[in-house]
Amino acid sequence: MQDIILVSFGAILGSNLRFIIYETLEKYKLNNNLRILFVNTFASFFLGFFLSIIPQVGSLDFSYQLVLFFLIGFLGSFSTFSTFVYDLFVLLLQSNFFQALKLFVTSIALGIIAIAFGFYLGTY
Repeated sequence: MQDIILVSFGAILGSNLRFIIYETLEKYKLNNNLRILFVNTFASFFLGFFLSIIPQVGSLDFSYQLVLFFLIGFLGSFSTFSTFVYDLFVLLLQSNFFQALKLFVTSIALGIIAIAFGFYLGTY
C-alpha cells in the first residue's frame, strides 16, 4: 500500500506541474507541439539526472522509494508521451509529413541530449 501512495503522490505533483508549465507557456503564444517538446525535454533531463544520482543513495529501500515516487510517479505523469504521439498522428492525418518528421526527429534528439546532460550533471 505504501508503494501505491508514493507513486500516487509523485503523480499528483508531476501532472500538476505539467499543467502549470503547459498553461504558462500558452501565455507566450507557443504552439502545442513546442509546449509538449519543452515538457518532454525537461522530463528527459530530470530522468538522466535522477538515474545518475540513484546509485549514490546509501539505502536500497530508500532508493526503491525514490524510484517509485520520482521516476514512476512524478516523471511518469509529468512527461507526455501519449500527447506527443497524438500530435504526430494528427500531423500525419493532415498529410503534413515534413512537420511530423521534424517534430519526431527534434523530440528524440532533444530527449537524448537532455537525458545525457542530466546524467552528466548528476555524475560530476
